[in-house]
Amino acid sequence: MKESLTMKLLTILLATLGFSMNAFAQQAPNLIGTWNGETNDAVIGEGRIYPGGTSGQVRFLKEKISYKIDKQEGRAFSGAATIKSSTIPFVGSLSGDLASGALATTQGTTSFKIVDPNKIALCFVTTTINPANKNAGPVADCHEITRK
Repeated sequence: MKESLTMKLLTILLATLGFSMNAFAQQAPNLIGTWNGETNDAVIGEGRIYPGGTSGQVRFLKEKISYKIDKQEGRAFSGAATIKSSTIPFVGSLSGDLASGALATTQGTTSFKIVDPNKIALCFVTTTINPANKNAGPVADCHEITRK
């Protein structure tokens, strides 16, 4: 009886370890490709991409945006975003859950969540104010992109 209980516990332990090892063995999703969407910006002043605002003016803007991810190694990747004829290089990394992560550019940071293999939800934030432009202010934007 004691041996039977020991065997059952050992079997459960090994099955649990096998399941845990499978979870660790998961590979990062392939993000290579072109992803398109439309921004949902809240801007104070001009922002870096949005000229025409005045100091302190709050504006709500929508612009077409495209992300091209051209390199990926494991959970790390890189590419460029294009908005209003500006191309902005970025680097990114997936978190350990392989479903969320962050992007970084010289203009700010973006958090993201993979919704499905061809859809990503992103939120961009910058509080950087350009000292050379007194009308520049922060930008907040959450939008979705889909892979072509």
